[in-house]
Amino acid sequence: MELERYQILTSRNQKVYEFTSVGSKGHVLKRITFSKMTTTNLFNLALGDVDKETGKVNYDIITNNGDRNKILATVAASIHTFFSRYPDYAIHLTGITPSRTRLYQMAITTYFDELSLDFHILGKLKGEVLRFQKGVNYEAFFIILKNN
Repeated sequence: MELERYQILTSRNQKVYEFTSVGSKGHVLKRITFSKMTTTNLFNLALGDVDKETGKVNYDIITNNGDRNKILATVAASIHTFFSRYPDYAIHLTGITPSRTRLYQMAITTYFDELSLDFHILGKLKGEVLRFQKGVNYEAFFIILKNN
């Protein structure tokens, strides 16, 4: 999947990624963080804006910088890089709000054919984890590297 994306700076342990979103609201520093969850072999993916003054990440903000697809492609690239170091883990992904979760679902749906070449994609619905299907509204998603 060769989509336009931002250049990423990656932490040494490949669990934190930063890039600058450029659009109608200016330059916005974004951070993608993979955090170990209590469930074995599962990391949560979180995306937020970094406050320039405090360095804290705001996960609730909606930037609307006009570069959504480029940001989502950048997140997908970070997932590939994460799996290059942690192939035996799964990634949990959900939005901070239902509308953010829908945004992730729309991206997965749009690029499902390409994503499914490398990943198993599952959706969580009413406590059950199911194989992802287009047209079903999930509460969360799980991404697993194929061949693991």
